Amino acid sequence: MAGGLNDLATKEGAILDRFYTFKVCSPTRSSLLSGRFPIHVNEENPTGVGVVGGIDLRMTLLPQKLKRQGYKTAIVGKWHCGARSDANLPVNRGFDHHLGFLSGGEDHYTQQSYETSNYVDLWQQTGPAYGRNGTYSCYLYGGEAVQVINNHDTSVPLFLYIPFHDTHAPYEDEPRFEDHSITNPEIRVMNAMVSCVAEATVNVTDALKAKGMWENTLFVWASDNGGPQYWSANNYPLRGGKTTDFEGGVRTAAFVSGGLLAPSLRGTTIKSAVHLVDIHESMCLMSGQTSAECSDPVPGLPDVDGIDVRGFFMEPLNATRSNDVIILSSNAYIDGDWKYVASSPVESYCNNERCGYWTGPVWPQNTSHVPVTPDPGCPPDGCLFNLANDVEERHELSNQYPQKQQEMKQRLAAFVAGKFQTNSSGGYDNCKPLPTVAAANGGFAAPLCTK
Repeated sequence: MAGGLNDLATKEGAILDRFYTFKVCSPTRSSLLSGRFPIHVNEENPTGVGVVGGIDLRMTLLPQKLKRQGYKTAIVGKWHCGARSDANLPVNRGFDHHLGFLSGGEDHYTQQSYETSNYVDLWQQTGPAYGRNGTYSCYLYGGEAVQVINNHDTSVPLFLYIPFHDTHAPYEDEPRFEDHSITNPEIRVMNAMVSCVAEATVNVTDALKAKGMWENTLFVWASDNGGPQYWSANNYPLRGGKTTDFEGGVRTAAFVSGGLLAPSLRGTTIKSAVHLVDIHESMCLMSGQTSAECSDPVPGLPDVDGIDVRGFFMEPLNATRSNDVIILSSNAYIDGDWKYVASSPVESYCNNERCGYWTGPVWPQNTSHVPVTPDPGCPPDGCLFNLANDVEERHELSNQYPQKQQEMKQRLAAFVAGKFQTNSSGGYDNCKPLPTVAAANGGFAAPLCTK
């Protein structure tokens, strides 16, 4: 971990050793903001502004809940929670301030998106962010986040969500962060991208301290999924990475810091399991609302899934989960020390092989990305692991515990039976083709649909 970010995590903060997300981008963001496991909101990655998905418009998002308590809310960076209609825009989902892109990925320098036919994807409030594109994304979003803090009225609370684009594809770095002692060009670029995020993170925390806000802040830093080991990220010693349900894909780098972190936890590692939905629930409760007020009952939709984990970070301390079940996806879940993965499919990302392979301390070893140890797949009835004894998931236990395997297989089937996937924009049916919309917005991508 780079420079000041390492100090922030390991001296001022506490490492979250078992922090869980989804295995790819959009479902993780949808989960955090809706408070629901991805299986109850969105397990798909919408590509471009015209694709349905993200977060159902009937769901109340975390910023909307916090605004009930007088919070100012801001998002800077990647949205990727649905942008088909005007109603999907962040400013219509509870955010007072927004600068960022709507789709899943774009050029870090030009903000032209490969998901929107190379139109510029950069939005501010209710329209295109004319004149803001052309700056390296880490600088653009890090600088905007600092400005939000500097301009904030400290008499009211602030919820600031900063989903950086680094280290997402396309893999482009800012040359001043390159370490030329790293001979592998892929590793050098990835390291430089992480270094920029590290600097931007420290700039944000420095701004909070200078503004006198740090002592009353809970600061949560996390990746949205495991690193893409099929390029140059390395999740060693964990198995797999982005796109897989193995620990390397869903057990992500994370820490918590800020003045609200219990002093006794600074410089420690928190071993208790935490899912992103728990952050939603805990932040809602921190605002002074009750569990009933933080729930989101909507006819026909699953309610929120998160549990209160404030005691993991804040006084009075209590590191016991009230529910040991963490549903990772329609393919996997955890129950205490036990983990069940139904399958490890062949994926195009990994040269049409399975992606749940093991790397080594240095990865990739060459440009061919040949696994150190290949993914053996799962038995027909699924993989069974005990994470307490085998965090690397090298020992599949279904032969020793066939009854446990069947029990967990059946329970996953019950979870899947209750699955909900966001797939519409509810009444926003007046839609135009992307080229027409982009022409009307000066070459910028924009939502396609209105009422």
